[in-house]
Amino acid sequence: RPRPRPPRRDLETSDRSVTAAMARPSKPRKAQQQPRRSASGRGLLAGVVLAAVAALLGLRGRLAGVAERPSLVRTTCSRRDYKPAVPGCSPTGDACGRLVLDGFASAEELAGLRAIAARGMALGGGDGGPTILDLQSGALSWRDKFIDVWAAFNASGTPPFTTRDVAVYADVVRRIRSLAESTFGVSGLHLTAPTFFSRHSGDRPPKTEHDEYWHVHVDTLQYGSFTYTALLYLADGDVDFSGGRLAFVDDRWERPLERVVPRPGKLVLFSSGHEHPHHVERVESGERLALTVAFTCDPEAALHDFLSRAVPEPEAEGEGG
Repeated sequence: RPRPRPPRRDLETSDRSVTAAMARPSKPRKAQQQPRRSASGRGLLAGVVLAAVAALLGLRGRLAGVAERPSLVRTTCSRRDYKPAVPGCSPTGDACGRLVLDGFASAEELAGLRAIAARGMALGGGDGGPTILDLQSGALSWRDKFIDVWAAFNASGTPPFTTRDVAVYADVVRRIRSLAESTFGVSGLHLTAPTFFSRHSGDRPPKTEHDEYWHVHVDTLQYGSFTYTALLYLADGDVDFSGGRLAFVDDRWERPLERVVPRPGKLVLFSSGHEHPHHVERVESGERLALTVAFTCDPEAALHDFLSRAVPEPEAEGEGG
């Protein structure tokens, strides 16, 4: 059996319930004559009705913006990663895992994050499908390279982001970090680079190998400092685009173990090591929009003020001295 191909630099993490776990479809059964319902059959029917009501109530909660309780899938941590270990923070043993949480971000938060991505990406755009916007470093895809989005604001005469504009971004990152620490039972996580927006356009073929975001990769190999990776989806995989599912694969980097269909507000959170090789399936049409947020246990790799380049909000007339 050939060895897995080495990872390439990907653009989503390079771009990423448990909605679509891989399962073989069950074979349809032949129609049979319906037997007369017994008392046990009536009890079973009542149970089905109660389950349907419970599911309906859960759906109503999701439509109202109430996040569901996350379901954590535990995995054994890779021994190759998370070194040097930071006590109380670095995952060890069976403490690694992944979860998918619907409804993490509210409609208001989603609107604010989409507005940031649209406004920044309007100043650039990659030729080959992916467009990346990193407000901390300023990196913005433009044709086949990167430019500085803050310099692009100045050059175009467009007002840059203010602290008020990006406040929703900072708040969402804080909430994701809090969820990561409580879910995995750790403390002392730091935001790390890169943390960025990604847009994948299905109508643009790749121009360079870096545009081929669909290759399997491991985040600790790709980015070094990552301990936990979070992906927040800002577009709908059944409405805004087709393809583009996040797929976790086995340790041979071959067989899909789990596929996740992006939904607005859905959060995927997982330990970043070799226990979680994954990739984004190729976007076939439309535009896939997501936010990648990464955390580390290494204080030297921490980002302490990742939105420091945003300008202060101007004072309204009559305020101040």
